[in-house]
Amino acid sequence: MNINNELKWVDVETEGEVTGAKYFGRFQLKPYLTHAERADVSRLFELYSRGITTDAAQRAFLMTLAYLKFHIVETDATWWVDSGLNLLDETPVYRLAELVREVQAPKKETKDVAK
Repeated sequence: MNINNELKWVDVETEGEVTGAKYFGRFQLKPYLTHAERADVSRLFELYSRGITTDAAQRAFLMTLAYLKFHIVETDATWWVDSGLNLLDETPVYRLAELVREVQAPKKETKDVAK
């Protein structure tokens, strides 16, 4: 199996669940992270979540932010300049996470069946 880790551009268009703000932007994503990058994600998550021990939903959200910081290579979205930490809405963060999963999903090969 050949893993393709070429950077991919995706478009985000979503609405915030709290503010109702519209979020637009193009993001260049790295589909897979190296072991070193994943270790950096863990360190960043520990920094983000220091002192948060009982709120599992908040910890999961912060882990998502930490991963996205390393998956996102470039963007034109001004709302993402601080890696999502100053957003009031969670929807754009989870939409980006969905797009990373889509980029990671292997394309199914179609076979031509002769009739």
